[in-house]
Amino acid sequence: MLINFTDPMFSNRVLGFETLVDRLERISNESQSSYPPYNIYKDGLKFQIEIALAGIDKKDVDIELCDGILTITHNNGEETNSNTETVHRGIAKRSFKLKFTLAEDLEVIGAASKNGLLTIDLEKVLPDHKKPRVIDIK
Repeated sequence: MLINFTDPMFSNRVLGFETLVDRLERISNESQSSYPPYNIYKDGLKFQIEIALAGIDKKDVDIELCDGILTITHNNGEETNSNTETVHRGIAKRSFKLKFTLAEDLEVIGAASKNGLLTIDLEKVLPDHKKPRVIDIK
């Protein structure tokens, strides 16, 4: 089912969610590539995005967080050696741009690259008023 966020019937009945509606509209309009392959893991309040970047140096990858959008990009400025001819290319090193829309309470903790895998660690930070608490009975 597609939701038309510009429909007056929808927009007149939803108040205070403008940023959420804008984000949902932006997500629905974006098309994602399947390159490079990635995994997303969740353990309690912690998340990890793991991206396979075989043959791509970490200095050639940019990670940016802006307005709740985590963007990972690589622009292929591959140098070619004129003396070698590629007989078969099975390891892709093409340019890419991956975008992940993060919830407002999700915080990027850090990123690391090891053995051709880029890992980005995230954690859901709950404000005190949303954390479970025990109510004393008087």
